[in-house]
Amino acid sequence: MTHSLHREGPLDLLEKEFVLFVYPARGFNYDGSGPKVRRLGEMLFHQGPANLLVTTLRRNMYLAVSQEEILNSIKDGAKIFCVLEGREKIKDTLAKIKEMDEGISIVVSGVIDRVREISAELGIDPHTVNLSLGIHGKTDRLPPADIRQFTAMCGHGMVSPRLIRDLIRRIKTGKLDFWEASLLAAAPCSCGIFNPCRSAEMLKDLVPLYTVSRL
Repeated sequence: MTHSLHREGPLDLLEKEFVLFVYPARGFNYDGSGPKVRRLGEMLFHQGPANLLVTTLRRNMYLAVSQEEILNSIKDGAKIFCVLEGREKIKDTLAKIKEMDEGISIVVSGVIDRVREISAELGIDPHTVNLSLGIHGKTDRLPPADIRQFTAMCGHGMVSPRLIRDLIRRIKTGKLDFWEASLLAAAPCSCGIFNPCRSAEMLKDLVPLYTVSRL
């Protein structure tokens, strides 16, 4: 899905994360898809996602919702949006999906060279490839790149630049640590692909560059 293509940030961190969607399609595999999606969801939880959301519940892992609640919400047509950390984890996950052969469309987003390599290693021939062509238009109205690397992790734009600045301020004043701030940043994400693991790493580099007056 194109809303996962515009992630920004340090390449060394981008290369370690992969967004994965489980996506039944109307007219093809929508009816009767619930049990298949649930089995895939159980496997994804076993893999240890950095974040996950099911569209029938619309609450990501950091909104006081249990794994059981998420899985029990799955019905025909439910989609799973998640993000996984690490090349070997996404490779192992895709190998398991291939073996399960549930007949449900799978979409993977990440640095294209890494996705191609992993696909080739697993003998997977991608059906379609979408690429981000960057940002066009009135780019002067956007937040700066150091803030945008956080806000772009939510494909629906629900993570506010003001929230990120406030979290930086609260870290600098000792009210939050990097992980606590990242969980608060992840909470508004309505697509479940904000990655608090990457957020915490980026905050460690970014916070020392800011002064409270700059915020």
